[in-house]
Amino acid sequence: MGDLMIGFENCTKEFRLDNDHRVILDEATLMFDPSDRVCVLGLPSSGKTTIANLLSGFGRPNAGQVHRSGRISWPLGFAGAFHPSMSGARNIEIIADLAEAPRNWVSAYVAEFSELGDDYYRPLETYSSSMRSRLGFALSMAIPADTYVVDGIVGTGSPSYRAKCEVAFEQKLDNAGMFFVTQSPRIAEKFGRRFAVLKDGDFVLTEDFSAAEKAFEEQLAAQDDLRLLVEGFAND
Repeated sequence: MGDLMIGFENCTKEFRLDNDHRVILDEATLMFDPSDRVCVLGLPSSGKTTIANLLSGFGRPNAGQVHRSGRISWPLGFAGAFHPSMSGARNIEIIADLAEAPRNWVSAYVAEFSELGDDYYRPLETYSSSMRSRLGFALSMAIPADTYVVDGIVGTGSPSYRAKCEVAFEQKLDNAGMFFVTQSPRIAEKFGRRFAVLKDGDFVLTEDFSAAEKAFEEQLAAQDDLRLLVEGFAND
């Protein structure tokens, strides 16, 4: 396997809590070049965030291997590394230092892009979830990566701000790849070049977006049929 390939090799990721056993990945394999633009369509609550975190290095599989090469981003908008008692500005400065990026430039970029105004200099514990996501997304755009990891959507907030985020992300993809897990076919079609569907704990590669969308819609329909069946039993 080439040194430049990244992704998942025979990965199993599961959670056990009391009598609850949930399998996210079951000996799943999906390898790709860091410059590829890969979109995986997954049903709601199928473990998309867990999968994104695995590739970003925020978790480990129970079995198998996650291959990481080059600069792989944390999930876009990820705010889990921020310290709540420190200001947005101070958090950004510390992370810029850790990433060996120019602190003043990164901070100025994030302050402008996030549109937080004076809140940028206030403690994170005063932020709403949307404000934290905007801070995290702006930071993702400020720190260069060879492969961007995206969980769900690009940007939060008003439609105009989300559109701004999508434009900025598209520009980053001129010189980078991505791994995108989402339940939005629109987003997948817009940003993806290769497509897969998450099914029964495995990545099922498809020939093109149309095939991925069809397979995903079939899963959605089956899920709805099962929900209606369960509700029917409950109401008997």
